[in-house]
Amino acid sequence: MLAVVLATAGVAAIAVFVYLRLERQGPRGVGLATLRVVGLGALLALFFNPSRTARVTGGPPTVLLDASLSMQAGADRWSAALDSAHTLTRSGGTILRFGNDVRPFDASPPIGGTTQLRDALTAARARGGPTVVVTDGEIEDAGAIPPALTPGTRFVLLPRDTVPDAAVLRVDVPGRVQREDSLVFYLTVGTWGALASDSAEVHVAVGDRRLASTQVALPPSPGTARRRVALRPGLFAAGTHVIQARLTASGDAEPRNDERLVVLEVSEQPAIVVVVDPADWEGRFLVEELSDVARTTVRGYARTVSGSWLDMRTLTRVSDQQVRTAVRTAALLVLRGPRERAGPDRRGPVWFWPGGETPRAVVAGDWYLSPELPGSPLAGRLAGLEWDSLAPLTGVVPVTLTAVDWSALAARQGRRGAERPVLVGRDSAGMRVLTTVGEGLWRWRFRGGAAREAYRAILAAGTDWLLAERTGSSNLAVTASPVVQRGMPVVFRWTRDSIPDSLAVTFVGDTSVTQSLRFDANGTARVDLEPGVYRWVIPDAGNVRGVSVVESYSAEYSPRTVMNVPETGGVAFTLLEEHARERWWLFVIGVLALVGEWAWRQRRGLP
Repeated sequence: MLAVVLATAGVAAIAVFVYLRLERQGPRGVGLATLRVVGLGALLALFFNPSRTARVTGGPPTVLLDASLSMQAGADRWSAALDSAHTLTRSGGTILRFGNDVRPFDASPPIGGTTQLRDALTAARARGGPTVVVTDGEIEDAGAIPPALTPGTRFVLLPRDTVPDAAVLRVDVPGRVQREDSLVFYLTVGTWGALASDSAEVHVAVGDRRLASTQVALPPSPGTARRRVALRPGLFAAGTHVIQARLTASGDAEPRNDERLVVLEVSEQPAIVVVVDPADWEGRFLVEELSDVARTTVRGYARTVSGSWLDMRTLTRVSDQQVRTAVRTAALLVLRGPRERAGPDRRGPVWFWPGGETPRAVVAGDWYLSPELPGSPLAGRLAGLEWDSLAPLTGVVPVTLTAVDWSALAARQGRRGAERPVLVGRDSAGMRVLTTVGEGLWRWRFRGGAAREAYRAILAAGTDWLLAERTGSSNLAVTASPVVQRGMPVVFRWTRDSIPDSLAVTFVGDTSVTQSLRFDANGTARVDLEPGVYRWVIPDAGNVRGVSVVESYSAEYSPRTVMNVPETGGVAFTLLEEHARERWWLFVIGVLALVGEWAWRQRRGLP
């Protein structure tokens, strides 16, 4: 715009000089100069094409219709929401559905497993005009909506009525167990409204085979409580099982949130075997914490002073042959004791810990861990902890790192001198090994707080790295969500480089269906499926197979806090960028002014 003004000012100065100075037209030359300035100014504006931003208000409304599953929970409010949306657009406007994402309007029942409003408001703002949101107010991303999206937005609330409801909100169960282990479920139960009883039946089943039934107490309404359900050993054969946990309460008016599904892997042998020789505090804490942080089965064996072996979970005696079999077949062996216990037939990953009866050259003293972590495969999992603020270790066994070794933690004696490795790893010829050469880590677990969390972080990072190859997760080209709630997509992830554009996947449920997986830049593909158990196979990814479960349950069916976005007032407007060439009258003015100047000059006999 400044260039147009300066150029027009220059044209005006030249026109005045020509007509009043060179051609000496006097007062009559003012009109000719004015026509030339107007005509050339219009042409200059069209040449430079300046722009300005204008606010445009009004226009037909955009109605955002909540199409999440909660709109049909309890008393059905979907019909009332449809009527409200049609009424608001009777004189014109557009209806968009929102839930998991933003979709064009249709009158089919709600399918969204979440209530996400932000993207819908962004789309409505881009369309211009006022925005009306028809919802039950249970908006999950209400706190993440920027204030710039809410001016001019009106909310039509259709809150749900409270009905008697008991629901299974969560099921906590190990993802993998040994066939001979008992299985313990922890159910989080929620209640709303006036139920007819203060107790309910919990049924656990696999398919049509009921495994257990038990009575549990319900928390006072509204409230939540955690309940324990134990299954005896030997109920499952080795393999993958889909287990149903169902709650039956008298007077429950919302049955769609009463059942949860979990996928359970049952193995013949434990995935992690801990051998403690001889039994001590370090070995006891090691087994307890590994059982808590490892996402698989853990079995511990300890040798007593009498030379016999005990199962550290049940405290029953086991034979030396049972221990050797467990050592040979375990996916991961954690050995606190002589290295010879691993045996010559051991081919899987091993984690050696200090201890045992073999004399070792331990450098005793106060060894403080260094805050700077060495580069290692575990560095990402161990970062963020203040290692130098932890209690010192009681000793370190000097080791010399080879070309294939790396150090994950290091320590200095008395915070001075050279660093010595504390946790050493190697991955040679496909065999992964970790060695803990620092002593006294069990004291961190005993102290609790930040020290215990550091101890758990070491165990979790180490077991995940050691088990990565044996669990198969790192070898699979594609992995998928094991269990998703109704209305949520099953997420497939490509785990290797060179992400393909698409792959064909075949789902085998009640019927066999083949769909195309289209991966995004992050190697993620999403597939929407109806509730059911699906066994899938991807032939073009090496016949990768798996099991994915879509539950009938959805968190949308249970009452939640109304988190409505407040109406901030103001008028909705759209910012439009206007350019000079979009104004047709500038062309007309320029032509008429220049033609008028030429005609006037001809009448006055000017060249």
